[in-house]
Amino acid sequence: MHGKTKLMIAVAIALLVGATGTAAAQPADGPPADLPDPVPEFVSDILGAITDFVGGTIGALGEVVRDLTPGGDAGVSSGSR
Repeated sequence: MHGKTKLMIAVAIALLVGATGTAAAQPADGPPADLPDPVPEFVSDILGAITDFVGGTIGALGEVVRDLTPGGDAGVSSGSR
């Protein structure tokens, strides 16, 4: 895995653990379906993108996460995409 991918997975896990106090074990692989109320809407979308990446549906997780996060294009020049 690339460094950015590992970082994004670590951030998602930290958000889950921080919001719930512990990470609950899931019967199927992937993030939990229901998130606590304080989690912003885009976090669910990011977790879905991570699930798709792990499943092989998408190939460039960083680009997808950048598009999903608020202000995701901030600091990105048009020539770097």
